[in-house]
Amino acid sequence: MPVKIDRNLEKVLKVLQEYGNVTTGFLVDETGLSRPTVTKRLDRLHAADCVEYLHEPTALWRLKRDPRKDTFNE
Repeated sequence: MPVKIDRNLEKVLKVLQEYGNVTTGFLVDETGLSRPTVTKRLDRLHAADCVEYLHEPTALWRLKRDPRKDTFNE
């Protein structure tokens, strides 16, 4: 499923790419975005099979594939 890359998703992807496995809280801190905004972007990435939820108690995520390489940007 294609993922529309917006400015906020770009911020999330940059952090995932730079740091590897990260928590939702870390993404909030590093991007400066609100928790609901980060969560929505992670949900989109998860639905497109671009990220993997590694550890529920710590909300740890891992980038599986970068959707910027196979989708359109707007």
